Amino acid sequence: MANVNYISLENRPASTQKMFLSRIRKLFPNWSAFIGVLMVLVVIILSIAAPLIAPYDPEEQNIKNAFIPPSWEEGGSPDYLLGTDALGRDLYSRIIFGLRTSLAISVSAVILLLTIGVSVGLVAGYYGGGFLDNLLMRLTDIQMALPFIVLAITILSVFEPSIPVLIVVLALVQWPLYARVIRGMVLIERETDYILAAKAMGASDFRILTRYLLRNIIVAVLILSTLDMAAMIIGEATLSFMGLGVQPPTPSLGNIMADGRLKLSLYWWITTLPGVVIFFTILGLNLFGDGMQMVIDPKLRKR
Repeated sequence: MANVNYISLENRPASTQKMFLSRIRKLFPNWSAFIGVLMVLVVIILSIAAPLIAPYDPEEQNIKNAFIPPSWEEGGSPDYLLGTDALGRDLYSRIIFGLRTSLAISVSAVILLLTIGVSVGLVAGYYGGGFLDNLLMRLTDIQMALPFIVLAITILSVFEPSIPVLIVVLALVQWPLYARVIRGMVLIERETDYILAAKAMGASDFRILTRYLLRNIIVAVLILSTLDMAAMIIGEATLSFMGLGVQPPTPSLGNIMADGRLKLSLYWWITTLPGVVIFFTILGLNLFGDGMQMVIDPKLRKR
């Protein structure tokens, strides 16, 4: 008995280790998913901790320190890690605050487009083939026919560019895609046995939509939204770069890039470094989204 107990105790750490590794593999089916999670965590931490880790006020101007190159370049200063812009503002402080602004806008836009797209898709799919479905899908077609830039310029020329207006513009661009995808999913789900059983038991349409259909599609929708976060960041950066998005002095990655576009050959860091941050953020979101898709659909792991 003593030997048996000794062996079982000896093997317990190994079995615990295997269990831990199996759980890690389920959460991170490959290295790219794990790297994506780490990259997203870095972006989130930098955004949340921006007021604590920024060495300067991102809007503080000092013309005497204008166009200081990054610290590793000739003429750089250790006081300004990533250099300064034309107004002598610390670029490192502006980038992490700009990342915070861009991320907040993107998250808000995704929440809004999910609210619109999921609602329209659920209703259109559940009442598929009827008048309400045709009406909602025709509105979706009209929305999808409008190019992003044309829609943005039209709205932002009527309303003064601001963060709330920018969030609405970004959400209006993407919600039709969600509406169509979710409608297709609901058209399939509504014919399944559990939905037919719920109807036979007298469940209301609202209960079926929210308690059964929404619960079964929401995970896939949330994973899709992580991929669209990247599109929101690009959209915000594009509009802010054109002067139609976040307005100075509030920093965002797009308007920081715009500050150096006229003198890119001389002061490359003003435009290039925010672009590197955008690339890092989008890559992390894409790797994270792909990894989460593999977790949901085990068939993808075998590819």
